[in-house]
Amino acid sequence: MRFRVGILLCLLVVVSVFGCRDPLRPSTENNLAPETWVTAAPFDTITIVRGTDTTPTRIPVRFHVYWAGSDQDGAVAGFFWAVTETLPKPPDGFLEIPNLPGPKPQDYHFTTATDTTFIFNVAEEVPDRQHGFFIYAVDNKGKGDPTPARFVFVATDRFPPIPLILEARADGIVYELSPGGNGVVPVARSYFITDTDRPFTLPRDTVPSNSRLTFRCSARPRIPGSVITALRYKLDEPDFVSTNIAPGQSEFVVRYNDGTPGNDQSPAAGTKIFILRAVDQAQGTEDSTRRFVMNFSPITWWAGPDLTNPIWRTNAFGEKFIPRSQLPPTGLAGSLLSPDSVQIFPAFRPIRRTFIEFYEDTLWGRNENDVVHMNAILIFHHGGLDEDSQYGVRVTPLGATNPTFPGGPVLEPSDQVNGSPIGFRSQLSVENSPFTATSRSVTVFAEQFLFPVYDPNDPAELTTSAAYWNLPVSGRAIVVGRAVDGDGAKDRRITDSPDAQAIVRAVDDGIANARQQDLRDEVLTFFVNREPVFLTANPAFAPRDNQVFTDRNWSMVLLATDRDPYLRGLPSNRPGRPSEAITLRRRVTLRGFNTSGAALVVTQDGGLNTDSFTFLAPANLAPGPCQLDVELCDCVTCAEQPGEGRCVTKTFSVVYAPTATSFDATADRPGTK
Repeated sequence: MRFRVGILLCLLVVVSVFGCRDPLRPSTENNLAPETWVTAAPFDTITIVRGTDTTPTRIPVRFHVYWAGSDQDGAVAGFFWAVTETLPKPPDGFLEIPNLPGPKPQDYHFTTATDTTFIFNVAEEVPDRQHGFFIYAVDNKGKGDPTPARFVFVATDRFPPIPLILEARADGIVYELSPGGNGVVPVARSYFITDTDRPFTLPRDTVPSNSRLTFRCSARPRIPGSVITALRYKLDEPDFVSTNIAPGQSEFVVRYNDGTPGNDQSPAAGTKIFILRAVDQAQGTEDSTRRFVMNFSPITWWAGPDLTNPIWRTNAFGEKFIPRSQLPPTGLAGSLLSPDSVQIFPAFRPIRRTFIEFYEDTLWGRNENDVVHMNAILIFHHGGLDEDSQYGVRVTPLGATNPTFPGGPVLEPSDQVNGSPIGFRSQLSVENSPFTATSRSVTVFAEQFLFPVYDPNDPAELTTSAAYWNLPVSGRAIVVGRAVDGDGAKDRRITDSPDAQAIVRAVDDGIANARQQDLRDEVLTFFVNREPVFLTANPAFAPRDNQVFTDRNWSMVLLATDRDPYLRGLPSNRPGRPSEAITLRRRVTLRGFNTSGAALVVTQDGGLNTDSFTFLAPANLAPGPCQLDVELCDCVTCAEQPGEGRCVTKTFSVVYAPTATSFDATADRPGTK
């Protein structure tokens, strides 16, 4: 009984095992999977060489792909395809782009077609991007190819879209000098911007500061069948601003500072680049630019004292001067060394190429090419025109509490434009004496900081209305003034001291070009260090013209003086005053003939600060007319230390007529043994 029961249980187990497996068998176990392949696409004559490389690895972003499938025991019902792509750039912290990823299930799309034209994506500013095209066939019973066909390639956007800046314009108010020279007048003007961003060049277009900017833009695709998907722009914006263009929209307009909400931003002054970026269907991009300078630089002129004013006295040499004791308490009338400096805006100041010298207790009125005293204090005033910037003069509320603050409209900041620069800077250089056409030593002084500035927090605060220079250097000085406007722009027509020197030399030599001729009036020149003077009017002075010397010992009494003595390094030196010590050096050169008839030149130093000494004539000097060149210098080592001083030479014609007893027995005298 137990045996029968065991047999029955075994049969039940066998039946249950084999009976349960039959329903789990798939109905397609005899269905073969289809095959898929990418057929040969048309050759791209740009990227593929026929017969050499039949597997394209670099194709245009718009590419026609063909594929096919086959099923041995049925029919192909369709295809699932997917496209993957790498990142356009390496992620932050990585040097390389990650490998091409495989497709995810959600990346696949079904189609019954066997070809289509794709527009593969690239990225902004990255025209090349690696892609993978994957496709597998599915048969009529729903079975897919387990080994999809794959095509790996780099899509290149060789034909990015064309951004079009149809118009770039600035409209604004500028201030010009009135025809009568009485200040400035506002004028409305429009400026068209045509310059593009070109490396290593300066912008050609300039527009007024705070003007209204208008950019009319459009774009068109270059890939057939593609469309423009986005237009972006930026000027001062940190990132591109996207525009919402409607399908088929041909253009849009960008405006700045036009007073409407969203467009009331005023770009800051300076060099600007407006960038228009067009994006096509493949995410390919191309930029178009307009480059310009926003803010006209100011111009500068000299506004020195009126030397025709009766307040100036005239000395015997025609020089204008005023003793300091006679200077009125209200200042020097007819100059900006008076309340006029804070009452008259720079644009209203008359043009006068003059300046003021202060030395000892006297003010001197100077013109170009005058000679000023060594170590004098020089005062230069300027006028100027600024066409377009707000009058943001550098005066703070705290600075206005300065006990010396003079007040006045010139020192009142304003957000309005009045045609005037807010201040000036000054730069000066000296061609040190002595100098020649082939040998020049130049001392360049650093450009002064902006003046006037009433701001205690500014370490370069200069609470003056003029440029003050102290020049303990002898030579020819060249000074340039530079106006500064409310936007910080500076008059850069003359770039630096070497440029100013080149302008002066070219004009002096008659070889100046048109630019140098136009800018010559912007440069002021004068000489520093008055020459030492021989006191020939003194009866004791010797030699004199036609003086006869009867022996070899010639007495020299070279009385002289220096009108502006200056010796470097003395602790007692003070700007605007002479040194306490005087320095005069004398040298005598004899030019004549020896007893053989040959030219004879002999030089003898007279010593430092020695006015009387004996010049010993050579024993072989032939009797007759001679020439004495007497050099007088107000320096110790002028030749070795350019700029230390200046030398003058005075020539005297004398006669050597020795008596018989004055002859020495010399071997080279005729008739001696």
